[in-house]
Amino acid sequence: MKFFKSTGLDKECDKAAQILKSFIDKKKIPKEVIINAKGLAIFSGFRAAMYLAGAGGSGIVIARLPDGSWSPPSAFAVRSGAIGLVYGVDVYDCVCVLNTTEAVESYSKPEMSLGGGVALAAGPLGGTADIKEVKPVWTYTKSMGLYGGVTVDGTLIKEKQTMNAEFYGSNVTAAQVLAGAIPARKDADLLSAGRKQLIEVLKLIEGKQADPKILQEISVEPTPGDLTH
Repeated sequence: MKFFKSTGLDKECDKAAQILKSFIDKKKIPKEVIINAKGLAIFSGFRAAMYLAGAGGSGIVIARLPDGSWSPPSAFAVRSGAIGLVYGVDVYDCVCVLNTTEAVESYSKPEMSLGGGVALAAGPLGGTADIKEVKPVWTYTKSMGLYGGVTVDGTLIKEKQTMNAEFYGSNVTAAQVLAGAIPARKDADLLSAGRKQLIEVLKLIEGKQADPKILQEISVEPTPGDLTH
């Protein structure tokens, strides 16, 4: 599974941009949901059935800063259970929309379990949404090209400290990254190619002027959740 062979934070951002755009292009996540979000966690994962070994994945989380912009990304690893699987391997994409400060703070920890401290709920669907009740975390999933139906409760999220350190410098925590409090480094391009793609997708969603050239650089290949076999 080449998509899961992450080589760095830049590649994780590249994948996140591709996944988020795939949901938006299909009008599965209302733009209002993203505009009002306090944070986003975007990842792909795979879960093996009872008699097969292996489960995992990876992704990034970003947070809304006080000025309305987005924080740099923090990388994390995914460890998924095999609950509900009968046979084979379930490969999926997931976007978690973080609607509260507490939900964002949960991703600031070195390790957390989805649904363990902050409740999850399936997010409203469609190009637009009449949102009457906001939940702490809304989840959007797709597997084999089908949207919804993948349960991510109990999925373990663990900060990729080594990957973050390679990008931002040693001793930098996920909490610092999501707060936008990254120590300045002359040798770090914090607006790398992958992050540029993610930022431009977010601009597109929020109705801001996005760079079409950067948007065209986003891969059009199917994401793991769109693979049919």
